[in-house]
This record gives sequence, C-alpha cells and structure tokens, in this order.
Amino acid sequence: MGSSRNDVISAELMPVVSSLTSDRKHVPHWYLYDTRGSEVFEETVRTSSSYTVWKHEHALLQRHVAEIVSQTPSPAMLVELGSGASSKTRPVIGAMIERQGALTYVPVDIAKDFIEEVSRELERDYSALKVEPFGGLFLDGLRHVADRPEPKLLLFLGNSIGNVPIDEQVDMMKEIRTYLNANDRLVLGVDMNAERKALLKGYRALNSRGLSPFLNNFIDRLNKDFDGDMDKTKFEDIVDFVQNPIEGDTPSYIRKYLKSSELQRVHLRKLGVTVNFAAGEKLYLSAGPNYSCKFSEHQVRRLAEKSNFAVTGFWTNQEAKFCVVCLAPNNEIAH
Repeated sequence: MGSSRNDVISAELMPVVSSLTSDRKHVPHWYLYDTRGSEVFEETVRTSSSYTVWKHEHALLQRHVAEIVSQTPSPAMLVELGSGASSKTRPVIGAMIERQGALTYVPVDIAKDFIEEVSRELERDYSALKVEPFGGLFLDGLRHVADRPEPKLLLFLGNSIGNVPIDEQVDMMKEIRTYLNANDRLVLGVDMNAERKALLKGYRALNSRGLSPFLNNFIDRLNKDFDGDMDKTKFEDIVDFVQNPIEGDTPSYIRKYLKSSELQRVHLRKLGVTVNFAAGEKLYLSAGPNYSCKFSEHQVRRLAEKSNFAVTGFWTNQEAKFCVVCLAPNNEIAH
C-alpha cells in the first residue's frame, strides 16, 4: 500500500477506502447509488421481467393507499428514507393531497443531485406539493425532520430494511423509533419471497451478459472518484442464497459479491493506495452478510416487536411474496 493523500478525497468517501482495504473486502451499500446508479437501478427494477419487487410493492401501495394514509392524523407530512425516483410514492402523494389539500414531502437519499431533479419533477406534477429533498444518510435525514410538529408518515420502502446488515436491523429500527412521536407511523415495504430457485433465477438474469449495468456503474464511479484502474472484465458477479427457518428470528438472505478471476492489483491513484486481489477473492456488495433479506411474516412481526413498534396494518399480495406493514411507536418497552 502506497502513501496516503487523503486531502484530495472528500471525507464522506473515506469509508469506501477502509471497506476496500479491510480483511473482508466490501463496498458500503450506499456507494452503489450515485445519480447514475440510482437511474440504472430504477430502470432495472421497473422493467425487469425476473425482478418483481417493484411491481409487487407498487400494486400493494395502489390497492391499500387509502388505509395507509389514514394511519396518521391529518394534515401530516410525508417523509421517505431511500426515496430514489419516488416512483412508488406517487400513489401515497396523491392520496395525501386528496385527503388534506396540500402536502410537504421530504425525500431522503444519498444521491442528492438525483433527488433534487426528482423533486422538481414532482412539484411540476403536483401543484399542491412542496418537496424538501435531503441529500444524505437515512438517519441524518430523519433527525433533520424530527422536531417538526406535524404528524409524519415515514416510508421505508423497496425492502430497504433488508439491505441493512442483519445484526444492525433491530438497532436501526430502535433508533428510528426514538425520532417518532405517538401520532407518527412507519411504513415498511418487505420482500417475503424466499423461494431459492426463483430468487437465484431472478438475480442472475440481471447479469446474464457479464456485470449488470448497475455494477458496471459502480466500477466506473470507483475509478472516477479515486482515479482507479479496476477492470470490469476481471470480476464475475456471483449471487447465492442463505436460507434460514421461517419460524426463527433471522431472515433468509441473498449474498452478492464480485469474484476476482485472477491475481490482480487495483490502484487508487488519488490516495496512493493499492488493493490486492487474489484469484477467487470476493468483494462483497454489502457491509453485512446480507445483500438483501427475505422475511417471513413471523420475522417481520418479531422485528417490529424487538424494535418497540406495534403493527397497525399488514397487507400482502395474493402470492404472499411481498408485504407493506404499518408500525406505530409502542409505549411498552420491548425485550
């Protein structure tokens, strides 16, 4: 490893370097979602015939939106963690405007430039909507609005809770709980599809011709941010599935990583850092073991219980492959 020149890299990117040079090489999940990464991801999840999470969740939100928005007193504000293109949020925005006449919406996402453009588009489409985008990490965005007096409907969709490392999910939910008041509600979108064969087929279809556009963009970004020379052709995109008992508290999960096809060195020239990869070595695309968790209903309810939330609404699609769940802060202390 060469000499360090950290002054040319913004502080927010330094965790990427420490992750790449750790014993278990990995990439923070948020780093995959710059503006271009967010655009590619949105296009992929909306158009893929094999990846159905977006379609299941959007249909559920459309079908039950009146019940969902009625969970908070009116008028309320809408806050969304990991909002991306806000495409699934539109039914909720429309229903809240219809219910209360006007709406303030705070989308929170790491891709600041992307959500600012999305916010301008939303305000053009909804004259009664005021959008206040927050570019940053989820909990920073939640802290940003925590002292606002109006009731909040907080959305955490797209199975995003399943991307949080398994051993951090309860702690994160507990921290979210500390920023909510009695009239606030948290709405989770949760993937319940734990059929191994179908899952692996769906994920592998996304990268059937080498690395997916999403992962190509990650490597392009890494090379641009750090003046790197990571070679896309020397890594293989690998997906496998770890299945856990549905009656236990630990969800099943997708594990996803890039496997180095040969002995190689990746130079991050802005820092004078070299990252060595052995042949077959893995670069995980998540900080924890899980790239994406797949929950049973029992596991969703236990996550809520252990995080000090009460379930006030639970909606699943006909195949029970996806659910939207509404949670209220619970005054009882969970154990």
